[in-house]
Amino acid sequence: MANINDNIRGKKLFKEGSSGQNAAKDSNGEYTVSKEISDDLAGLTDISEVYNDDGLYQVNRFLLKQIEDIRQDVEELHAFIKDAFGKDSSSAASQGAKGNKGDTGSAGAKGDKGDTGATGATGPQGATGPQGATGPQGATGPQGPAGSDGADGADGSDASVSGASGSFSATSGKSSVTVTVSNGLISQIK
Repeated sequence: MANINDNIRGKKLFKEGSSGQNAAKDSNGEYTVSKEISDDLAGLTDISEVYNDDGLYQVNRFLLKQIEDIRQDVEELHAFIKDAFGKDSSSAASQGAKGNKGDTGSAGAKGDKGDTGATGATGPQGATGPQGATGPQGATGPQGPAGSDGADGADGSDASVSGASGSFSATSGKSSVTVTVSNGLISQIK
């Protein structure tokens, strides 16, 4: 980073004095030349004479090189300043270092009440409650009418199975009976 001086380091190469005076350095370190010399220097527009006269060229060639270097530096500075700050010096400003954080300001006035928010999502289903108590048993219903008796079966013939014993069940519709056989004869029907 660089700083710039308040004033340019060098002095003017010349400033106009009175007619016919000799060049002299004043108390500010600047050279005052006669009005005639000042007018002559101010009217110079063509440096080609220095290049075309070999004697002038040889004496001034190092100065010409230095002046061209200075001219290029000034051209670069001009472009930089114009790009960085613009052409209007009243609106040009460079950015300094970031300042310290300022104090917290006082609280503002309370704002208006906001709009009602959107309805929230449905919550999860709650837990299942406990099972209720068992109700009382209902009354016994009336007895149905008695069914009609079935027809008598045909008489069976005597039969014997010699030596067989055991029991078996016989089912007819919704009725079931157990038959017990002993020594080949039916001994019991339940």
